Amino acid sequence: MREFIKSLYNKENNEEMYVFNVIHTICIIGMVLMCSVTRIYFEDIRAVYLSFGICVLLVLTMVEGNRMHAIKRSIIFMSVVFNFVYLPIMYFLFNRNINVIPVYFLFGIMYSVLMLDPKTATVLGILEIVFYCVFLSLSRNFAPTGLENPTEKDIFISYSGTILAVAIVGICAGSVLRFRIMFYERAHEEAEKVKTEAMDAYIAKDMFLINMSHEIRTPMNAIVGNVDLLLDQDVNERVSDSVYSILNSCNALLSITDELMDLSKSESGNIELFASTYDLSDILMEVINMMVVRLTESNLDFFVDINNNIPRFLYGDASKLRQLLVNILNNAVKFTDSGHISLRVDYRLIDNESIELIVDVEDTGIGIKKEDIGTLFQRAGNSGGKDGEIIMDGSGLGLAICADIIKEMKGDISVKSEYMSGSTFTIKIPQKFTSMDTIAYIPDARTYRILVFEKDDVNAGHIKRILDSFDIESDFAQSAQDLERLMNINKYSYVFISNERYDECEIILNNRLVSERIVAFCDLDDSVQISKASTVLTRPIHVLNIAALIKNETNSYVRDITRKGGFECPMATILVVDDNYTNLNVAAAILSKFGANVLTALSGADCLRIIKDREVDMVFLDYMMPEMNGIDTLERIRQIPGSNITSMPVIALTANVVSGAREMLLEAGFDDFLAKPISIDRMERILRKYLRRELIVPKNAAGGKYK
Repeated sequence: MREFIKSLYNKENNEEMYVFNVIHTICIIGMVLMCSVTRIYFEDIRAVYLSFGICVLLVLTMVEGNRMHAIKRSIIFMSVVFNFVYLPIMYFLFNRNINVIPVYFLFGIMYSVLMLDPKTATVLGILEIVFYCVFLSLSRNFAPTGLENPTEKDIFISYSGTILAVAIVGICAGSVLRFRIMFYERAHEEAEKVKTEAMDAYIAKDMFLINMSHEIRTPMNAIVGNVDLLLDQDVNERVSDSVYSILNSCNALLSITDELMDLSKSESGNIELFASTYDLSDILMEVINMMVVRLTESNLDFFVDINNNIPRFLYGDASKLRQLLVNILNNAVKFTDSGHISLRVDYRLIDNESIELIVDVEDTGIGIKKEDIGTLFQRAGNSGGKDGEIIMDGSGLGLAICADIIKEMKGDISVKSEYMSGSTFTIKIPQKFTSMDTIAYIPDARTYRILVFEKDDVNAGHIKRILDSFDIESDFAQSAQDLERLMNINKYSYVFISNERYDECEIILNNRLVSERIVAFCDLDDSVQISKASTVLTRPIHVLNIAALIKNETNSYVRDITRKGGFECPMATILVVDDNYTNLNVAAAILSKFGANVLTALSGADCLRIIKDREVDMVFLDYMMPEMNGIDTLERIRQIPGSNITSMPVIALTANVVSGAREMLLEAGFDDFLAKPISIDRMERILRKYLRRELIVPKNAAGGKYK
């Protein structure tokens, strides 16, 4: 028995059971007090028996509630017995004294309110109030004692009973309220403790992910940097193809690493957006690049349709946008075994400053059952169909978290699907645009004429839509003979030939000299068969790589284009600061491609000494360094006297790509942010943007010294 009683008040018990036992015990003590004074005020002995019976019922319901875990049922039973049976009977046994009964009635109401859930307590409380109002009205006796001609003794008993009732109820109610307050305070303290522990764990995990990202990106910087340098050399086609595969795989790994960083924040339920101006073409190229790498081992066709009039420079959270696109595309790939996947990017003008970015991802996968679409974006649950699973396979944030992010971005996501026939996800996100530049612009597009010899009608139709969007005149050959006939009749700026149809036209291309530029279309993992091709376009073909081809720009989809129209900066002195020798060598090698005079430093102290002794035009400064980090070093740099120091651009060079890192570094005073691994293209953009104009000269203008 002792162990049972001890277990009733064990704080480690179920929270609801512990509260039930303590408050029930207080009520039992109150009823014991009632039994003690009942004989004094009640002439009828039945009042004592009735009070004792209620006391026994309280004990029994407490035992039963613990044994059967039927707490709510026990509380409702005692509320009904106490308020609807016990108090009315006591009213008549106490000569219908209306001064006493309302006091106990208030305690009965308090018992219900404090013990039951809000909904049940409200219903039961209203019933009790209505019952007592009707009950007292029907009694029709409002004399102070309930008697028509009360004696002094009657009046004394009436008022002293009322005072005693107030005392008993006050003690019990006060004890109950005090316990409730103490209980809530203890629960609040425990919740705060758990919150603190969770926050510490969250911060520790965040720091782990940041450090992990930095450690991964340090060797990846060497890989990507050297691969980029290798691609700038004269290498044969087989080596070039292998190197491109390495580069694309590295970019895919880096993108996954970026997603892990923001996933750590999404898991906390506090989704933060970090808005800045970004280049939409860069985001789309990164997303397409990752998907191409993933699709190399599948038999799926990947089509990309981008409206070339979309504003190029938008204002928003580029990282979140990239993750949303990658997640939806990965979801489509995972549940599509055959057919195709299409990425369509369009826009709608909202006003003079904003657009609605519209992205459709269509697949020919197994689709979604109609009854599962409603639960598709919920955090819990599994539809058992295509997209019903919450995908967390390491390459995406999951559909539920995507929906949360889109909601935070004031956008919308929807899905249309037919089971066993595929699905189409549509994302609509409002974004501001910062300039009138379009995502893919070709000057004097109507002066070009292109001949296309594609592998099938589907791909040919896709190419035609792209060329028509630029107003570029085009012809399409159906056969080798048709190709030769058209080449004899017309003069073309480019001839696009599918790598798969080279065997059909090899003799034609080899037996005649053509002035047209031959462009080969091939998949990422294909070796180019067309020996006369001067340029290779990697599928999927879209407006971005067509525009890059015609404008002679280099990106990861336009291969083997000679870097023409570039620039050099042989008069510029650029300082690179990093505590890692490999990173210094990679950065120095890339900057040497532009003919810059490169200085290196392994620490913040070395950086300060060089800047004091030499005239430096630009600094690339690593953020995470021992002893003196990048921000501390930057503060010391700005304290060095001299107007050239004040205007000298300092670029943050770091592997920390967690959302908000760029904003934090810019707020600290850096002019820009260059994430590792460093690529030639990104370095070129930084140099163009921040080097003084007199330091930049057209490529080979200095006598061809720099290659």
